[in-house]
Amino acid sequence: MNQQSQLSPLGRALIDSLQRIDTYETAATARREKDTIHVPTVGSTVSTAYEQLRNASEYAEDELLQQRAIRRYLKRVLSFHVKASTTHLADELVTELTQAEYLPNDYTTKADIRAIAKHINHAYDAYWKFAEEEARPSKRQAFQQYMLDILAVQCEQVLQSHMRQLMFAHFAFTYLQGKLTLKKLLRDHEKITANDFSLVLYTAIHRAILKSDSMTIRAALCSSYQIDSANTEEFYDFNQKLDDIFEANTTAYTTRIVGRNGAALRFIYTGFFRNDAAVDIKTLTSPDTLEYALRTHIESEYIALDKRLDKGILRSIVFLLITKSIVGIAIEVPYDLFVHGAIVWLPLAINLLFPAVFIALTRLTLTIPNVRNTNALINQITGMLFADDRYKAYPIRLPKESSSVGFNIAYAAMFLLMFAGLSYILYLLQFNIVQGVIFFVFLSTASFLAFRLSRQIHEIEVVHASQGTISLLRDIIYMPFIYVGQRISYRYAQINIVANILDILIELPRKTILLRIRQWTSFLNAKKDELI
Repeated sequence: MNQQSQLSPLGRALIDSLQRIDTYETAATARREKDTIHVPTVGSTVSTAYEQLRNASEYAEDELLQQRAIRRYLKRVLSFHVKASTTHLADELVTELTQAEYLPNDYTTKADIRAIAKHINHAYDAYWKFAEEEARPSKRQAFQQYMLDILAVQCEQVLQSHMRQLMFAHFAFTYLQGKLTLKKLLRDHEKITANDFSLVLYTAIHRAILKSDSMTIRAALCSSYQIDSANTEEFYDFNQKLDDIFEANTTAYTTRIVGRNGAALRFIYTGFFRNDAAVDIKTLTSPDTLEYALRTHIESEYIALDKRLDKGILRSIVFLLITKSIVGIAIEVPYDLFVHGAIVWLPLAINLLFPAVFIALTRLTLTIPNVRNTNALINQITGMLFADDRYKAYPIRLPKESSSVGFNIAYAAMFLLMFAGLSYILYLLQFNIVQGVIFFVFLSTASFLAFRLSRQIHEIEVVHASQGTISLLRDIIYMPFIYVGQRISYRYAQINIVANILDILIELPRKTILLRIRQWTSFLNAKKDELI
C-alpha cells in the first residue's frame, strides 16, 4: 500500500501544510538580503535588564514578549493628537529591540526596515483618515487600539515569520470543525451565527493550543478575511465583532473544550510545525516510522516541560516579589506609619515571603506524565494521520454541567469557611485590615499561578489519572483561592498597574536618555569624519 492511500485526509492535509511552509521559507531565505544593520550597543545592558524586569511584572508567554515590546514602542512614539512624521521610527524600533536582546545584532536587513516603515505609514495614515471622518472620541480610541494591535503583529512578522503558527491553526481548524458544532457549545443563548462560529473556533485554537493573545488572533483573522485598515469602516466594524467574539462565554467554553481535548494537537504542533520541530515529513511513510519518531519527541517534550515548570516557578516568585514590594512600599508601609506610628514587621514579612514560599513548595506536587500517557498519545496521533482500523478513535469530551443545587451550596460554604478560618489565623497574628487584604490577594494570586503551571501538565495528558485523597483535600483547600486569584489576574492583565508604574518611572526616562546618547554618539562620529 503506498503512502497516499495509507494516510487519512488529515494526514494528507498535514503533508500539504508542511510542504507549503517549506516552499514559503525557502523563497523567503532566497529573497533575504545579505546587507544587515549593525546597532550600537550603548545602553544595551540597561535595556536588557529593564526588559527582563518588566516582563517579569507582566507575566506573559515568552513568545509574546517581543510583540508586546513592539506595541509599547509604537504607542509611545506615534502621536494621536496631531499627525506627525513617522520617519526613522522603523530604525529606532529595530535599535530598541536589538539593544534589549529581542533581536541579535547584525540580523535585521534594510529591506526589513523598509517593510516595517511601510506598515507603520499605512496604519498611521488609516488612523488619521478615520479620525477625520469620526468625531466620537470613543470610536477613535477603539480604532487606535485595533490599529496598534495589528501593526505590532505585522512589524514582528517582518522580523519573525508567523507562517508555521498560522498553518497549524488552519490544520487544527480542519480537524476540529467537523467534531465541534455551535449547537453543542453555544452558551447563554448568545447571538452567534453559524458563520461566526468559525471565528469562535479559530480563536479557541489560538488561545488553547498556541497560547496566542487577542492582538495575535486579531491580526491573523484580519489577514485571513483580507480586512485592510485603509477601509476604515469595514476595519472598525470587523474588529468590533471580534471584540464581541473574544468576550463571549461561548468562546471561553469552546477554548476549554479545545484545551481539554488538545493534547494530540499540541504534540503535532511541537513535532511538525514549531521552528525547532523534531519530526519531519519523512516519518509519515508508515505508522511504525511515525511511532518511533513520536515516542522520541514526546519524551523530549516531557523533559522540556519539566524545565519550563522550574522556570515558571522562578518567574512566578520574581513576579510576586516585585509586585508585593511595590504594594508594600506604596500601601502597607505608609498605612503602618500612619496608623501605628511604626512599621509592623511580622505581617509585612509574611506578606512578602509566604506567597513566594507557597508557590515554590507547589513544585513538589507537579509530576510529568508516565509511559501510559505516551502510548495513548502515539495511538491517537497515528489514528488521526493514518487510515488504519488498528488505532483507537478518541471522541471529543465535553465537561458535565455542574447544576446540582446541593453541591453549589456546599461549594459556597467551603469558600466562606476557608476565608473565615484563614482570617481568624491572621487576626491571631495581629494583621490589620489592610495587611489581611494584601495577604489574601497575594495568596490567591500565588494559588492561581500554581494552578496555571499545573495545567501545563494536564494539557498534554490523554490518560487522566483518578483523583486521590490528597488531591481531593488540596482542591477543597485551594479552590476558593484559585477562583479569587483568577479574577485578580484577569483584572491585573487588563490594567497591569505595576508595568505602568515601571513604564512611567523607568522606561520613558531611560528611552529618552539612551536616544540622546545615540544622537550624541552619531554627532561625534560625524565630527571625527570631518577631521579626516
